[in-house]
Amino acid sequence: MYWWRNSYIKMFKQELKNETISLGAIYQASNEIKKIAWQGEINNKIIEPLIHSVYQTTSNEIAEIYISVNKLNTGLDFLRKQLVGDAFSKDAEVVRYFEAIGVLVKNMNKHPDIVSNLRDELSKHSSEITQENIHDHASFLSDLYLKTVSKINPRIIVNGDNKYLTKTNNASMIRALLLSAIRSYILWQQSGGSRFRIFIFRKKIAKLALTL
Repeated sequence: MYWWRNSYIKMFKQELKNETISLGAIYQASNEIKKIAWQGEINNKIIEPLIHSVYQTTSNEIAEIYISVNKLNTGLDFLRKQLVGDAFSKDAEVVRYFEAIGVLVKNMNKHPDIVSNLRDELSKHSSEITQENIHDHASFLSDLYLKTVSKINPRIIVNGDNKYLTKTNNASMIRALLLSAIRSYILWQQSGGSRFRIFIFRKKIAKLALTL
């Protein structure tokens, strides 16, 4: 009986760790979308692991999907503040992106042909990602997003300053980041993640976000 309990505890801790990592990635992507939309600010270093994750469809270790957990420190810190921070730390716009992505992922399940096409195209284009070629990948992923995910309703509406939203590089990077957020949301669900678990284990997730 004790070995069963220990095995369960170990599995629970691993699941919660994986949920926390993928949640951090969603929030990192959502926050970068906001920065691009309102400030025109593209941080290649922060975005690199997010773009990398979109192409990773076979990895058994969730940390490897983002190159390493350390590359998600920005998102994990942002996640922690959303869960246990004061009122000034909460970001309604980023939370809205999280909710919109969840609705879109749910509706993607009703369009297996689009999902299959998305997966096939990604498998053909898995060259190395660096901070130097990240805009080339963003352009490819943006086109792929328009041909696949954007066909599914409701579309995700990105608010921002038009002088930044209308720039091609910014628009491409936003769509690429939306794809990465979708990928991370699916990983979060596959790890056992749900809104209920966020509510129940909010403090545990926040603690993990600080210590990972």
